[in-house]
Amino acid sequence: MNLKEVIENNWNKNEFISLSLNKGIVCEIKTQTQFLDKLYPKVSLRTRAYVILNSLDKTSLPRCKCGKYSAINNSNPEKGFRIYCSPECSRSDKTISKDLIKVLDDYDFLYEEKIIKQKSIEQIAKENGISITPVVKYLKKYKLHQLNDARRRNNKANQVLEDKEKLTELYETHSMQEIAESLGSTKATVSRWMNTHQIEIKAPNSYERKIKKISNEEYELYEYIKSIYSGEIIQSNRSVLNGKELDIFLPEKKLAIEYNGLYSHHYRPWEEKEGLKKDLKYHLFKTLECEKQGIQLLQFYSDEWNYKENILKNIIKSKIGLNDRIYARKCEIVEVDTHSKNSFLNEYHIQGEDKSSVKLGLTYNKELVCVMTFAKSRFNKDYKWELTRFCVKGGVSVVGGFSKLLKAFIELYGKSVISYADRRYSNGNVYRTNGFELIGVNKPSYYYVDKNFLRRYHRMRFQKKYIGAYDCTEYEKAREMGYEKIFDCGTLAFGMQ
Repeated sequence: MNLKEVIENNWNKNEFISLSLNKGIVCEIKTQTQFLDKLYPKVSLRTRAYVILNSLDKTSLPRCKCGKYSAINNSNPEKGFRIYCSPECSRSDKTISKDLIKVLDDYDFLYEEKIIKQKSIEQIAKENGISITPVVKYLKKYKLHQLNDARRRNNKANQVLEDKEKLTELYETHSMQEIAESLGSTKATVSRWMNTHQIEIKAPNSYERKIKKISNEEYELYEYIKSIYSGEIIQSNRSVLNGKELDIFLPEKKLAIEYNGLYSHHYRPWEEKEGLKKDLKYHLFKTLECEKQGIQLLQFYSDEWNYKENILKNIIKSKIGLNDRIYARKCEIVEVDTHSKNSFLNEYHIQGEDKSSVKLGLTYNKELVCVMTFAKSRFNKDYKWELTRFCVKGGVSVVGGFSKLLKAFIELYGKSVISYADRRYSNGNVYRTNGFELIGVNKPSYYYVDKNFLRRYHRMRFQKKYIGAYDCTEYEKAREMGYEKIFDCGTLAFGMQ
């Protein structure tokens, strides 16, 4: 199979990542596209592969209308090259005549076309034989690009605003800003009518949203809790965190659950509002605020619900306190073989199997019900061992199981142990009650999410040496390949000596 066929068979972004780890193929790609280095200052591996895939050479590379070679499309390397060689050429090619400028730079003309005749931007551009860019430019100049007919808008808004009963009903489930946006009005106008009707103004964000668009998966999660728990269940609670939303809240259990969709919760550094950025503090903030009120917050990603639904259900059921109870004193300590350990962890632990060297378990009536695993300490050399997994069979709580297995390990291997609690679903209490001390609080880390926002991938797979980020940052290269960051809540480090 020649190089072109290899690239063609691995052109999908996920497959291309693996291909880029093959040093031999990377070297051959660079050798065959060496001529690009004389034409461009920096050329990504993806662009080089595009050149080979399309059988391009120096004579057949795309050219700008001015005759120069077209610029590399760095934001979309799978498309290869841009139409123009530079932004200057792009702008000059889109320059319109002075006569058309006079037409577009006319408020009455634009108002008639966009507002009265309700034409789209594309339609206005097409009728005048130009691109949409200048049309948008002049619509924005006169602030007409997002307006509807003001007469229709005001008529609709006034019908609602003048009706005290309708406005009061809306305000029960919407903020003033949301009402204004739905009516095509302003917050100031809505506020004025609220005062006119003497409707009491609530504190910002203190209302409960009764109308909320939620995903099918989040609704399934709610329905599951409803099927196993008879206590009060509140959706979209905003009173606990003073305006910040909790997806599901069980007040009697002091337990809250957040369903974090990968698309809606990925990192957006370009956003101006902090709440929209979803940066490294976003998810942890809710966990900390809940802790202040004695509430444990569980945070799950959407791919965990889609691919590990049963494990999440077991965690929730355990936190609510609905598991069957088995006492460790009635269990037998056993060494667990690697295959049985991996099978057990993959079925019942949210992180799945691990690479542990010590594997202890508890059996009840000869059935494996609990597993604890250890490996040499990876990150902190002050400790000899790391407790990597503690896992209990779904639907079961082994009372005293953690303590019994830990004591058995200490008797065999000593007391120098470190472990980490993931703050998305653990508050670390099981460590505190078993002789560990809190020795560190680790800041939130991150995963990468694929372009379809279906799965997360561990950040270690995206180290610069693996993805070929030689002339840019890891994050820039990952985004170029179609991946986005999503942050977690960090971990708590516990140790005993």
